[in-house]
Amino acid sequence: MDAALTAEQHAIRRTLRDLLARSGGPEAIPAAVRTAEGHDPNLWRRLAEELGLPGLALPEEYGGAGCGATESALVCEEAGRALLPTPLLATSGLAAPL
Repeated sequence: MDAALTAEQHAIRRTLRDLLARSGGPEAIPAAVRTAEGHDPNLWRRLAEELGLPGLALPEEYGGAGCGATESALVCEEAGRALLPTPLLATSGLAAPL
């Protein structure tokens, strides 16, 4: 079994890591969680529109990215690395597979 990441998987990780690094870092977290939404709505909009994160686990025929467990794990890993306060788990991890 080959457990090495593909070029596309490396690109997913790098793209998300770069975007999150430019989003304000750990200093922006307290202000984001104090909003009415409980997260930075502008950052979430960017993650949704530019990277399609809410539809990560949805099949392509339903408008999603058609990603599998490995890609989802990479996104969750980067979100955790950045302490990302967004509805990522609720949308791509819980609601989308339904």
